[in-house]
Amino acid sequence: MLFAITAVIGAWRYGDLPATLPTPNGMIVDSARRSATTVARAFATVTAQLLIIVLVGLLGLALPRARPELDAEQPAASAARYRAYLAGVLRLLFGTAGCAAASLLVASLEVWEIVPATTGATVVSYLPLAAAVVAWVAFAFRAGDAGHRLPAGEKDSGRVQRDDDRYWHLAGMVYANRGDPAVLVHRRAGLAWTLNLGHPVSWAILAAAAAVAVLAGFGVVELPSRGG
Repeated sequence: MLFAITAVIGAWRYGDLPATLPTPNGMIVDSARRSATTVARAFATVTAQLLIIVLVGLLGLALPRARPELDAEQPAASAARYRAYLAGVLRLLFGTAGCAAASLLVASLEVWEIVPATTGATVVSYLPLAAAVVAWVAFAFRAGDAGHRLPAGEKDSGRVQRDDDRYWHLAGMVYANRGDPAVLVHRRAGLAWTLNLGHPVSWAILAAAAAVAVLAGFGVVELPSRGG
């Protein structure tokens, strides 16, 4: 809508434009620096609006197809959180595009000398973008990374998210997770398995292996040799 309004105003004003136009620098229009009036210069802000619409449209098509990272402990809730997060991101994305279009509309009016290029006009042109930034920051604090702060409303499934940095130590070689009922888990790297040191059975196995090693060292028990 704002793109159409800007384009209509520009088409209406184009025939009466002077030989030179103020030069925009972002949202700041410098009336002292002027350039020759051409179609490209006169409609530069309209072109910028169109590019933003195309870019946001492509992002709006691509983002819903991104693969969500689900939590094994709360799969349904994490999927719902991600959908809510994605919906919020898309709303903010389209809202930001509208704010950018509004800012460019104000800059267009200055370039076309419908309104004077003053400091006050520059401040007004930046207000929509400032509002968009505030909205993004507020959403980031409320939703968290990928929406992990959004309410879940689901009981734990009994499963665990093993591929979590909190549970892996020493470059992914040691695993310790008290919430995981498995004693043996596959290592993050390589083809081997490792004990879950968060499970008491793992410590019993280690204690038994250590006891056998000590007894073998003192000759109390004899371990089978490779040659035998």
